[in-house]
Amino acid sequence: MAPSPRTLARRARRQFLRPAWFLARAGRASGPEREAVIQAAKAAAAAGAAWLLARWVLHAPQPFLAPYAAVFLVVQVTVYRSVRDAGQQLAVVATGVLLALGVTLLTGAVVLGLVLVVLVGLLVGRLRIFGEHGQWVAVTALILVGQAGPAASSPVEALVRLAEIAVGAAVGVVVNMLVLPPVYQRDASAALAAVTARLADLLRGMASSLREDQEARTDLAHDWRQRARGLDGEARRARDSVAWARESLRLNPLRRRLRTPLPTAVLVPAADAVVEVAAHVHDLCEALVDAAEDAAEEAAEEAAEAQEEAELDPLFVGSFADLLDHLAEALEEIRDDPGALSPRADRHPPGSAALELMTAVHRDAARRLPGASGEVRTGWSVEGALIDAAQRAVVDLTGRRPTRPPPAEGPRSPG
Repeated sequence: MAPSPRTLARRARRQFLRPAWFLARAGRASGPEREAVIQAAKAAAAAGAAWLLARWVLHAPQPFLAPYAAVFLVVQVTVYRSVRDAGQQLAVVATGVLLALGVTLLTGAVVLGLVLVVLVGLLVGRLRIFGEHGQWVAVTALILVGQAGPAASSPVEALVRLAEIAVGAAVGVVVNMLVLPPVYQRDASAALAAVTARLADLLRGMASSLREDQEARTDLAHDWRQRARGLDGEARRARDSVAWARESLRLNPLRRRLRTPLPTAVLVPAADAVVEVAAHVHDLCEALVDAAEDAAEEAAEEAAEAQEEAELDPLFVGSFADLLDHLAEALEEIRDDPGALSPRADRHPPGSAALELMTAVHRDAARRLPGASGEVRTGWSVEGALIDAAQRAVVDLTGRRPTRPPPAEGPRSPG
């Protein structure tokens, strides 16, 4: 059914007002909208400065490569990336200029020259030295041949173009470094705190449901798995944000003035631990889905004896629910103080209580699960899979493995 005229008018109105809303959010508070406006303004200023400087220094009538290089480097998300990409950009444009020079020397036909520079430029641009900017070799050569035609065969003109790109690169790096250099530490802290809190909420909800029902309900288990899958991706994005925050301080002149309580060196181990725990929580949910589906199948077949084997032991369920609460508590500690996982932290790491309980769970499992040695293997039962995933989460939080019970001694032969 096609949308009504009123719906179309409402959508058009939203699209028309979206730029105004974007600017209003940028003016109200710091965030991605304000950062985008700042970067756009810096790029515009750098383009004008690069054009004027190239005209003044090089006396070039149309120094279009200078503002192009300046804008390209200013829009980079960090100062370090601007400096790093400056070398690649110089190599890309230099290769494009030399390619245009060589092709126009070989042929005077503009159309044939355009075909050749695009073909060769796209192939040469695949070299690793150009990184992700290799396609601009062909674009640069295409612009030069298309604009200058046979005049692009002048070696002097090629040198001027190379000087233009150097001027533009210098302007771009300087502007991005000295004019409100981007820093993403606040965004990284907020993203890490948000995903950690949601992981803790999921674990507490799972623990409460297991205590109440003494088993994994199929509908809840599937919902937990879906939420855990989403949180796994969110945790990885939060870790990427922390990596961006750390990179944004490299070569940043504001670094020494950013005396925040959460330096990126503190956020990195916390982000790594949360990513690992999120993956293990997803494994926990997968095991609970298997347990719920097995129990449902056995109930449908009304096989009482088989169902008794498929159900989780009530004692295990209680202990495992306590373990989930301890893991949630550890995540809440990380949310409130990411520095708790720092090697310099003068305190017990989050998850110490879970480590102690994990040892008790192992001791209990050694009496109930197969294996005379007490070693827990994921293939033995759903309980084994749950214990294995929980143990890996505890190890990632504490850096220590729970103490396993000693091997059980077999009966002694009469002597």
